[in-house]
Amino acid sequence: MKRRIPLALKLGLAFVVLILLSVTLVYILTTQAIMRQFDEYRQESREKSASEIATLLAAYRAQEGQWIGVAERVLYRPFIVPLGEQSIEGSVAIFQVPLVLFDHDGRVIASTDLQWLNSRARGEGGHLWATEEDLVSGIPIIVEGQREGTLLVRDVSDLSGSEKAFLSTVTRSALLGGGIAIGVALFLSVLLIAQILSPLRVLSRATERIAQGDLPDRIGIKSRDELGQLGASFTHMVGSLRRSETLRRTMTADIAHELRTPVTIIQGTLEAILDGIYDPSAETIAPIYEETLHLGSLIDDLRDLALAEAGELRLAKERTNIGELVRQVTETAGSSLEESPTVRVEAEAGIPKVSLDPKRFRQVLANLLSNALIYTPADGEIRVDIRLADDAVELSVSDTGPGISEEDLPHLFERFYRGDPARGRTGGSGLGLAIVRQWVEAHGGTIRAENRPEGGARFVLQIPIS
Repeated sequence: MKRRIPLALKLGLAFVVLILLSVTLVYILTTQAIMRQFDEYRQESREKSASEIATLLAAYRAQEGQWIGVAERVLYRPFIVPLGEQSIEGSVAIFQVPLVLFDHDGRVIASTDLQWLNSRARGEGGHLWATEEDLVSGIPIIVEGQREGTLLVRDVSDLSGSEKAFLSTVTRSALLGGGIAIGVALFLSVLLIAQILSPLRVLSRATERIAQGDLPDRIGIKSRDELGQLGASFTHMVGSLRRSETLRRTMTADIAHELRTPVTIIQGTLEAILDGIYDPSAETIAPIYEETLHLGSLIDDLRDLALAEAGELRLAKERTNIGELVRQVTETAGSSLEESPTVRVEAEAGIPKVSLDPKRFRQVLANLLSNALIYTPADGEIRVDIRLADDAVELSVSDTGPGISEEDLPHLFERFYRGDPARGRTGGSGLGLAIVRQWVEAHGGTIRAENRPEGGARFVLQIPIS
């Protein structure tokens, strides 16, 4: 059995990895950008300093007319350190960049870069001379239109103390900011994980209760996001399950009631015959036979409903003239009662034939007309209207009876539903309208019930033409 990994651990690890990768990436990109900008700043600063020094050297050369003394007067500053009766004299470079000054012939005149001086070999006469590369990369010193020298500003690879302090401060600030970002992100991640897992725990406990047969009244999820919508859907599902369970119990009780009545009659009559109270004649056996027919009809109705709901009801479809079929059913239904209301059939011209099962559809019409005949007074009227509606044939059965209460309309097509006594079930199995809906839907059609504005009920069904 595989070990179960909690969702909280998965989310936590995912958030930690994502946060660390994000902060690390931001830190690397930030420090690299700062270093690049700092190097560019150093380069610009070096070039600016070189330009200013070249200007000072050109002014000195123009004023003095020679390069003698340029190091002592421009590049270095003398200092004296008293030590009792004695003192130490020296000089220090004024500019913080390593400089090399060449005359117009390329000979080194002065330099503040001892490392560069020591790395060069002396040439003719013991002097140091500039290379072609030095003269090209150096800054020319122009005096009265003549190039009197070249200033070479050397690049400093080592950072000064202030520069190292600046970069160190930047690095510490980036690390501190990254640490704060990690802390805040982890805190928000914990809150988010808690908000995600809390509703899931509620749903998990609710499903466990449902699995044990206990249907909670409401799922307490107050979130206003998708989880809240899930909780509302779950609450709606529980309500549907509760209604289904109530309907199942009611249906079971109704089926038991419907079966008990004929069984009780059969059992009582047979006991009376066995006890000698009744003679086994045709008169005493006829009620038993009628009740067995009623039982068989009820069982057939339940079987047909089960097959239709399972999508396994087989239909023997054929192209049928629905108008002719309706007239046959209305004539049969109207002649079954001595005093029956008027039954009228109105059909539009040009109604095409429809692919349907004539036997099943005849039973649908018979059930609808039977209900209408029961609740319509003898001086009333029943109308059957047939017309085209888009790609379907619409058939409506309306009566002038008492109509249907608004409370009963949504439940008319439920099994064994008992509503207003004025339109309540007065006989049969109590499955008629439920079977009507299932058979209409098996044909790909729809059916609905409504009240007519002028009074009475109307059942409207549509059967697709194709």
